[in-house]
Amino acid sequence: MAGRSRRAWFSVLLGLVVGFTLASRLILPKATELKKAGQKRKANPAGCGLNAGHRTEYGGVLWPPQDNGSPATENPGTRSNKFLFVGVMTAQKYLNSRAVAAHRTWAQTVPGRVEFFSSEGSDTSIPIPIVALKNVDDSYPPQKKSFMMLKYMHDHYLDKYEWFMRADDDVYIKSEKLEGFLRSLNSSEAIFLGQTGMGARDELGKLALEPGENFCMGGPGVIMSREVLKRMVPHIRECVQEMYTTHEDVENPFRSRT
Repeated sequence: MAGRSRRAWFSVLLGLVVGFTLASRLILPKATELKKAGQKRKANPAGCGLNAGHRTEYGGVLWPPQDNGSPATENPGTRSNKFLFVGVMTAQKYLNSRAVAAHRTWAQTVPGRVEFFSSEGSDTSIPIPIVALKNVDDSYPPQKKSFMMLKYMHDHYLDKYEWFMRADDDVYIKSEKLEGFLRSLNSSEAIFLGQTGMGARDELGKLALEPGENFCMGGPGVIMSREVLKRMVPHIRECVQEMYTTHEDVENPFRSRT
């Protein structure tokens, strides 16, 4: 009986030794490899921080830095760099959070250019394309900011892009699907796209809407053809001076009919 007990314990001990040996052969090389990789990343500080550019999973730079600190905003990997201009309305307090996040993600896939519009005096040293609109503050609703952004887009980019989009800093744009849809349309026609709105129930009859009129809500984003922007901007100053509501999107001079 004692002999059987000793053999059983010997078998257990032998199993532990063999198991430990095999585990050491499998785990130690991997641990050494991970340690070397960690030392390599630590020795390369250029891979971190905004000024170094955001890197992809495979080590490629998602957006390269420029000499002036602002990253490139046009995307050479797309079919057309002159197709869509996106103006993102943001505020000083969101430049380092929402704006940076948008720039690092969906903005990189837009077939054109994306710029972030904020108030006068905003910190433009942040390495994203920021436009600090003159004589504009961050008050809400952002009526003046929205109109002045459209005017800026008209004055600087009207002849350079086919489509223009007004977006908030908390949206996510699926650029590939949007591009496919817009390419099925004619940007030389007056086309104004967005989610239909007629106001809240308690606002009916108070938004200066004619019977059958509606507006495109600003939250989901509004898209306009070059022709619409061309027709709209000459009325911007008048719109800013003669507000009928507190809603920026309702005041848009280009409305639609149901």
